[in-house]
Amino acid sequence: MLKRVRICLSLFPFTLLPFYFLPSTFISLVSPNPVYATNWNRYNVVFKSGIRHLNKGNYQKALEFFSKAIDIYKRDPAAFYNRGIANEELENYKEAIEDYKKSLTMDGLMYTANTHNNIGFSYLQLEDFDNALIHLNKAISIKSDEGSYYNNRGNVYINQEKWEKALKDYETAKGKYLRKKENIDEYFYSNIGYIHFNLGSYQQAIDNYDKAIEINPNESMFYSEKGDALYELGEEDIACENYIKASELGDEETKNYLNSRDGKWCK
Repeated sequence: MLKRVRICLSLFPFTLLPFYFLPSTFISLVSPNPVYATNWNRYNVVFKSGIRHLNKGNYQKALEFFSKAIDIYKRDPAAFYNRGIANEELENYKEAIEDYKKSLTMDGLMYTANTHNNIGFSYLQLEDFDNALIHLNKAISIKSDEGSYYNNRGNVYINQEKWEKALKDYETAKGKYLRKKENIDEYFYSNIGYIHFNLGSYQQAIDNYDKAIEINPNESMFYSEKGDALYELGEEDIACENYIKASELGDEETKNYLNSRDGKWCK
């Protein structure tokens, strides 16, 4: 049987949205509120250039334009918030946190909940789970109808191995996604399966891995982890089939296991 330790950091980074991963919440990708820059026209052009690059996924360029916008005028929270998103996508998590926190000190109250969610996600990527929880709890207290906030907090609990709390948050997130008819991807179901596995509810784990496989039949991890749950239920033959499938799809850990002395039972 395979023994794995999963680090769940980026399923839903934002509010897709998701690991995420949930990239952050791309809610402020709009024109800035009226600001009193010395050179408003220049600020507006530079800010909108940052937005265009952010929407196209050109995060380094977006970062540069938002930095230029901030140089022109340092009191618009939207510029700091959007630069935070660019930094987050570039995995500059400490810089992203600084930008998000800076936006909170201004008049960016309309997206305070999203900002706390994004700060929490960045702390999650840095494996600073205590601070991640502080900000995700704030996000949920401000706006309790966003599935991604619960999703991200569930990821914190997975990393802390607080399985009951993780399951509660994932189920809450699922309900909110379904009510809003938002997409639920394969990794979301895989993570629910992983939580159930660690709670010893192996059939529920298998059911969720099956949902993940239905969405994406080419992800090796789903088969290997489903195999673990089947093995625990005594279904060794079917577990073996899943391990072999995972190996065929390129799961090196499973392949090495099957080639080891411990894995010789599965042929």
